[in-house]
Amino acid sequence: MLQGMRNKTKGLTAVFLIGLLTIPLALVGVENLFYGSSTVGEAAEVDGTIITERDVQLAISRERQRLQSQFGENLPADFFTDERLRESVMSSLVQRTLMINIAEKGDMTFSDTEIDKTIVDLPIFQLEGNFDQQRFLQGVRNLGHTPASFRTLLKNDLLANQMQNAIVASDFITDKEIDSVVSLSRQTRDFSYVTLPLGELPQEMTVSDEEISTRYDLNKNQYLSTEEVAIEYIELNVASIEKDITITDEAIQQQYDSIVASYNATTQREAAHIMIEGDNEAAQQKIISVKEQLASGADFSALASEYSDDFGTRDNGGNLGVSAGDGFPEAFEEALLSLTEGQVSEAVEIDGATHFIKLIALTEKTAPTFDSQKIKIESELKRAQAEEQFILDLQTLEELAYNAENLDEVAAELGISAIKTGLFTRDNAATVDTILQDSRVVDAAFSEQVVQEKHSSDLLSLSSDKSVVVKLLEHKPVRTLTLDEKRGDIVAELQLEKAKAQIAEQARALREALETGTDITTLAEEKGVAISTQKEAQRNTTGVPEELLASVFEMSHPTDSPVLLERHLDNGDYVIASLSQVTSGNTEGLTEEERASFRSSLSSGISGDEYRAWQAQLEAEADINIYRSQNAAVY
Repeated sequence: MLQGMRNKTKGLTAVFLIGLLTIPLALVGVENLFYGSSTVGEAAEVDGTIITERDVQLAISRERQRLQSQFGENLPADFFTDERLRESVMSSLVQRTLMINIAEKGDMTFSDTEIDKTIVDLPIFQLEGNFDQQRFLQGVRNLGHTPASFRTLLKNDLLANQMQNAIVASDFITDKEIDSVVSLSRQTRDFSYVTLPLGELPQEMTVSDEEISTRYDLNKNQYLSTEEVAIEYIELNVASIEKDITITDEAIQQQYDSIVASYNATTQREAAHIMIEGDNEAAQQKIISVKEQLASGADFSALASEYSDDFGTRDNGGNLGVSAGDGFPEAFEEALLSLTEGQVSEAVEIDGATHFIKLIALTEKTAPTFDSQKIKIESELKRAQAEEQFILDLQTLEELAYNAENLDEVAAELGISAIKTGLFTRDNAATVDTILQDSRVVDAAFSEQVVQEKHSSDLLSLSSDKSVVVKLLEHKPVRTLTLDEKRGDIVAELQLEKAKAQIAEQARALREALETGTDITTLAEEKGVAISTQKEAQRNTTGVPEELLASVFEMSHPTDSPVLLERHLDNGDYVIASLSQVTSGNTEGLTEEERASFRSSLSSGISGDEYRAWQAQLEAEADINIYRSQNAAVY
């Protein structure tokens, strides 16, 4: 494996990569370097393969990051909790494990060389187009992995994707299937319809007191109010505390002096090289040629592009980046140290390869000036003091709030004010106060502890620098609404029902006439109602109510006489439609591009359905145990 990598990634870049990937593999108990004990609980077992609790937590963390990156603050905070994400993540892990098991049983695999190349080519681990060891190490740590466990994760993901592609790619679509779909999707229909508008008709309907009372008595149990609460709350946040903090010039100067005293001044050297591997005659000829051309003043970048065996740097003039004295092998650093800016070294042999080293630039890294750091230092000192005070205030708030008669006294102790809200329900809470846009605060406001026991809520940590405590001011429980409170709604409901019934009766007379053979156009003229006619209407035709159009395309084909349809529309209007003709979509005029597009779309849909069905079958036939606490649930 390592030799294969060396053949593919020449030069110092390859040395760094090989070292990075081999050292962790060689160490016993490498996981402990990053995560402590390697013993983890079992979260699930799939056909004998263990899914550890750590696997689940890492997957939850990745899914949370994905959702936060995709939706940001558009989703409520409780959407990202472990409890909310665990079920879907566990389902994905089970399916992934099933896929990997099937792939391995089918002798699907990826070689170590392929895994190595995939890692090197991942853009997230590259800096200016080249693999960067620090990015790799930091990246896998951010994912919660070591280099070794990341390689395993990557290999398993590739196996699962390979298995999925093998299933999806196995589908094919015949020309007959394409013709059938085109015939249906491009089908047109000729129909006419008359509309009996609801309009202002409900307001013309009369409703008696007896009807209102009867409707109320029959549905009294359904006429309920919505629970409401009003609360007071104390919000602690670091930003508010920070506004009241003043930092003296003496404190800023003292902090600056401390920074300067601990500052490690360094010299950074930007280097490039031309590397020639081997000691055979061809290599020696290249070395001599490079020496001669350098001596005659040839451009270093051009020579690197032509002669260097380091394929990772040759196309950018052999540039290796910057070192502070510890970024390159010792012999390389020694040679670089002896050069002045722009100078090229003599041939230097390192690990069986010959290097011509150029010092591109030398930068002295010195301590920043006071003026450049003053604002930053002041901000950091304010933040630090605010965070310390925040912790102290949290302790005070937690101690005083729980049994407090009200939060005003607690707030006074903290030097702030308690905030009071008006009445709100769970549904309209977010419109009453911005703090109620957080569902955790709303849940606390309606909790048994706050509403029934009349205690303050527990300390709610909304973020690392903001916490809230809430207490009840007023509670309006769910109750049965009185007849007077519900009268307006009942009247409107009965009026609408009567209006719809009257329209339906008008429609019945029209329908009977149509059933006896009267043409719908003639009938519309006789009855003085508006008629709309559609010729060759398609499924996406505009100007027709969507629900009517959908119903028309569900109607059976007419034979000797038109097919009738009647229904209420969403707006309360009543329509009667007469379908006179159905014409299949023309498949003869399909271009090759259109046929290919239909084939691709059909294949994608069908293969997706078949893949999901295959997944469901795998799961049904597998021995799967999901562990919660110490109990296992088998499904």
